[in-house]
Amino acid sequence: MSSPGAEVVTIPARITAQGLADVIKRDVSEVSAILKARQEPDGVEDILSAELAVKAAKALGDTVVIEARDLTLEYLYTYEAVGEIVEKPEGRAGHLFDGVTSRVDELDARIEAASEHWSVARMPIVDRNILRIGLYELEHDRDTPTAVVIAEAVRMAQTYSTERSGSFVNGVLAALAKNVRG
Repeated sequence: MSSPGAEVVTIPARITAQGLADVIKRDVSEVSAILKARQEPDGVEDILSAELAVKAAKALGDTVVIEARDLTLEYLYTYEAVGEIVEKPEGRAGHLFDGVTSRVDELDARIEAASEHWSVARMPIVDRNILRIGLYELEHDRDTPTAVVIAEAVRMAQTYSTERSGSFVNGVLAALAKNVRG
């Protein structure tokens, strides 16, 4: 178990075994051993789901939480691909999910207006959901600095989408930010 006052670390929804080891400051062999004991893929470059990463860290006495934007992206992807979700995320991820899904048409219209020669329907599902999250945050979460919203969106695009998605997301959100926040 984590000792009282131990640091809680935030991780993306998908992380390699090596990445988890680095974040929790453990040798990758310790993480691999936990994964192997659970009969999960245990290679250093194997990608762990959010749930598995949390369980592996906990087994080592560390506490990790999943970044709310990443979790929201995962739920939005499932919602769009399948048409429903069994259980809605909680906390900040739930707030972002509800905000985006309740305003999806409005967000899409604004994104489409800001993206030159791209309709929202033509965008990869991951990119359009990252843009929806980013625009929702720009409009409704004034406490988060614009640079942070854009940087997090670019990070997610680089992590979960295509090679060019980071620059695309950056350009569209920067244009939207000028209109939303001035």
